[in-house]
Amino acid sequence: MADFDKLKDDLKRTRDELRLQLHLASREAEDEWGELTAEWDKFLTKSQFDKSADEVGEAAKELGQRMKAAYDRMRKAAG
Repeated sequence: MADFDKLKDDLKRTRDELRLQLHLASREAEDEWGELTAEWDKFLTKSQFDKSADEVGEAAKELGQRMKAAYDRMRKAAG
């Protein structure tokens, strides 16, 4: 019976150790998930900024072309 009690104690200790390791691993995974979520948010913000920058760049280019055409018309009218 002593061998059985030792086996039972060993199994209990191993079970408790594994439970603690799993808990710590779970906390680690939660922390990593939080970091990844923050990185995802940065990625989305940057991609929106880049998209907006492209749109602003296109609008500025169109405005510049309209201004050039207007200046050309004024130069012809004055000259």
